[in-house]
Order: sequence, then C-alpha cells, then structure tokens
Amino acid sequence: MHLPSPSRVLAGAKMTDFPDWFSAYAKPNFRKYLFPLAGQHNLKFLQLGVYTGDASVWLLDNILTGENTLLLDVDTWYGSDEEVHKSISFSDVYEFYKKRMEPYPNVRSARNNTYNFLISNKERSNLFDFIYIDADHTAAGALLDAELSWPLLKPGGIMAFDDYQWGQHLPASKSPKLGIDLFLERHAGEYELLESGLQVWIRKL
Repeated sequence: MHLPSPSRVLAGAKMTDFPDWFSAYAKPNFRKYLFPLAGQHNLKFLQLGVYTGDASVWLLDNILTGENTLLLDVDTWYGSDEEVHKSISFSDVYEFYKKRMEPYPNVRSARNNTYNFLISNKERSNLFDFIYIDADHTAAGALLDAELSWPLLKPGGIMAFDDYQWGQHLPASKSPKLGIDLFLERHAGEYELLESGLQVWIRKL
C-alpha cells in the first residue's frame, strides 16, 4: 500500500490523506461497546498504540465528555518493522497527533514503548475503565501488553484488541492473534467475551 507523506498533511493537506484504519475497522465496535459510557464522570481510558490519533479524537468527542475524564495515549511514534510503516515519517506523524490533541484538556500522551510504560506504572490495580491494545503487532508484544495492562483494568472494565486477524500471511509469531489467544486462554474465567472477529473485546469480571 502506498501511503501519502505525513508532511503533506502537516503542510495543509486534508486529514483524509492519512489512512484512517480506525474508521474502516474499529469504529463500529467502539460505538457498540463504549456508547453506554458516554458522558459519565471520572472515566479513565488507556490506549496502547496511537498513530495519528483517530481513535483518540473519536473517544474524546463522543465518550470522554464528562467531568474528570482522562485519555492516556502511549506510543513510541517511531513506527515498527511492518512493511507499511517503512514509507512513513513518524516524527511527522507525532507532530500531527500533537496538533490534533491541542483542543482537548483531558488527554495525556506518553512517548514510550508500552513495556517500559506499563512496568513503571506505580499503581498496579484498578485504574482504567477501558484499555485498547493496538501497539506491537507481534504475538509476544500483544501478549505482553495484555498481561501487563490486565491488572490496571477495573472489574467491569473493557479491554479491546485490534487487528486480531491481521497478518495471516506472516509467521504466527509476527502477528497478534497467537498472543491474544494465549492471553485469553491464560485468563479463562476472568472475563466475558463480547466480540471476536476483526477485533476481540472482553469485559473483566
């Protein structure tokens, strides 16, 4: 896939010049499972893997509109070894993301890899109402992100995994499905399965 240069966006090209994978694949599930939370106070969401912030903007506009809400975005903004990332300037992506977040006082970003962020988190239990995992797309990365963030999810909170069926042409270790499946097996009985398709959504019991 040929992607437009993010510098074109920063220079004034339309936002639609960036590929919006969130709207293409994820938004229906966000609507289905998160709209019941819309407007509630004191919500805290964690997003692992952010890119240009399409999901962030949607969450901030539609769900995190109550008082004392927080979206915490974690990403390296350095990209990965995925083929589609090789033509992208992630320094430009990061600048574009920051510009988009300027209108929102209830978003914080951590430019860090998810492992370092999660192991350095001092409060290890019951922080977040929603955790979205869309960072390292290797099986090991998806498993590690899920395991380290699971203690940070409140009982009754929702965890969602993006790209469950992505990378089927790759070795199993290079796509998230195996890692997600291992996490689900390890924690059987601890969650309610809400959705399994292009994404996996679960609710912590």
